[in-house]
Amino acid sequence: LSSVLAFRTARLLRVARTFRLVPQFRVLWMLVRGLMSAMQTLVWAMVILVGVVYAFGMLGVELMKADEEFWNEDEETRVVYNDKFRGLFPTMLTLLQITTMDTWTAAVRPMVFRRPY
Repeated sequence: LSSVLAFRTARLLRVARTFRLVPQFRVLWMLVRGLMSAMQTLVWAMVILVGVVYAFGMLGVELMKADEEFWNEDEETRVVYNDKFRGLFPTMLTLLQITTMDTWTAAVRPMVFRRPY
């Protein structure tokens, strides 16, 4: 299986090299080179984002566990806690969801109505 994958990769590189040599694809090749040179910056931005989400995820888990009576007052908030904040990884995913504004209201709405401050 690995030899087939290596053969496919070699074929793909050969096709990419022929695209680089054709004058019509020169602009496309410049775009690809620009993306490849920006890749290091993008990777470091991702590392920083993961580090920040990890730090606030740990803080969130500690704060959520400290206020257990709030989470046990209502069935809706208990469901949100069990789905979104029960551990570090779900809390990190919820924080990423809030950061990207991807249906973040589902995670926040029950908490805001119960305790708006």
